[in-house]
Amino acid sequence: MALFGRDANGNDAYIEASGDGTTASGFVTYHDTFTRSLKFRAVNLTASGDVIPAVAGAKLRVMSLLISASAACSLKFQTDAAADVSGTIYIPANGTVSISNPLGLFEADTSDKLNAVLSGTANVGITLGYREVV
Repeated sequence: MALFGRDANGNDAYIEASGDGTTASGFVTYHDTFTRSLKFRAVNLTASGDVIPAVAGAKLRVMSLLISASAACSLKFQTDAAADVSGTIYIPANGTVSISNPLGLFEADTSDKLNAVLSGTANVGITLGYREVV
């Protein structure tokens, strides 16, 4: 179970709970700074390709990304190679782009993979921090 709300200090936060609320298995909550659900993925591309494989019943919410490229190019992310979920990101030659948002940058549709569409000829490295959201 994941809830968005405020932590004890009044800051925006994702609060997660495990357990079923019974005496034998009570709820245990986790603040997003101590997340158990944040995952990371690193891929290297020279052409458009898959970045995160689909997870049945879950959305893939990207929280942070780092992109570097050997030559000037542009890149955008799509859900299931069908619909854009990010705008076009322009990367200069030997440049790096780093973006993050604690609430998420974009997400793939439920049960869809996340792929990157690359235009230009470059070696591109992508590192993502993401959550599987049900």
